[in-house]
Amino acid sequence: MIKFFPEHTNWYKGNLHSHTTNSDGAWTPDEAVEHYKANGYAFLCLSDHNLYTDYRYKYNSDLFLILPGTEIAAVLFDEKDGYLKMHHLNGILGTKAMQEQAKSGLFQHMERIEPIVAYGDWDGRKITEEMAENLRDHGCFITYNHPVWSRVESHEFEIDGIYNSLEIYNYNTVNESGTGFNTTYWDEMLRKGMHVNADAADDNHNGNFPDNFGGYVMVAAESLTHDNILNALMEGKYYSVGGVDGPRIDQIIIDGRNVTVSCSPVERVNIIAGGYVGAGTTIMAPKGEKITEASMRLNGTETYIRVECVDEYGRTAWSNPYKMMTIL
Repeated sequence: MIKFFPEHTNWYKGNLHSHTTNSDGAWTPDEAVEHYKANGYAFLCLSDHNLYTDYRYKYNSDLFLILPGTEIAAVLFDEKDGYLKMHHLNGILGTKAMQEQAKSGLFQHMERIEPIVAYGDWDGRKITEEMAENLRDHGCFITYNHPVWSRVESHEFEIDGIYNSLEIYNYNTVNESGTGFNTTYWDEMLRKGMHVNADAADDNHNGNFPDNFGGYVMVAAESLTHDNILNALMEGKYYSVGGVDGPRIDQIIIDGRNVTVSCSPVERVNIIAGGYVGAGTTIMAPKGEKITEASMRLNGTETYIRVECVDEYGRTAWSNPYKMMTIL
């Protein structure tokens, strides 16, 4: 029997992608921390553009953690048309072991990382690899952010093993331009055998439209420490949520070939699988009702599964994927 989340765990709500007045956000770091704490968050990464910050000394407590980090950029620019494509990757300070193995040492508080600028054309794939290597060599956990909004093509960022998580839901770009859903790229990578976890984030700038508290992760960890949270992220022991106060995934169990999902009341549960055409299933509640459990019988040819729990407002909780070859 496989359980996606440890029993008797604690759950911690966090945002892995946010901006402040240190770059192009409207909230100061003080305001950001105050607002996120007031809305039930246990941790927050202030990932300002091309600027690494480490405010642990100022904001950490027994009930709240800052994850030091940055969002670095590469842009493809045309003199006539302006920005054509972008790569945005978050680097979040990794575990103690990752820090000790950092080839280039650690970024320092308020250290600037200059963006890569290309004109007319670029080797987008090579640039992604270079950016990820830079973050990894500085001891970072890496996310690849909002590919639909960035106008990149799949071959430019669908690269196995160079980052830890793909941002599949970005609340800012959902509300800005309807470009914040990235699950198609995720499944494409998984179907190619690339095992990558996913995350949902705010990318909040707090400007002219709502972009906070609507994209977050729920992490299962023994206690609220930097290493516990980062290890859980590395191991995929969390789920992602799109939508303010979205659904909850309590547990996913694979027992032989039976998959069972337990969750808060929702309208549907999607069990998405890699493999043959039509693999996976959707379990829908009867009209006017809700479900808190769903199950599916696997046929043994699935290459991976992941779960989506969707409520009546379209708010969604996504599990991380699991390779079936390691389970069945």
